[in-house]
Amino acid sequence: MTNQVLLCLGSSFLFFWGAAHLFPTRSVVKGFGDISPDNKRIITMEWIIEGLALMFTAAVVASVT
Repeated sequence: MTNQVLLCLGSSFLFFWGAAHLFPTRSVVKGFGDISPDNKRIITMEWIIEGLALMFTAAVVASVT
């Protein structure tokens, strides 16, 4: 029982961490200053994929639990 509660709690933290990772993407890209448009796209894609990967991992853990 404790294992299931901890897994669900951990997956919820991971899901919200991934969701919170998506919101500041624009300001993070602006924080790099004057860089080329290609580099801006790469950083944007990296941040979005990282947030989605965290959310997907949380969904897998929650569904297996």
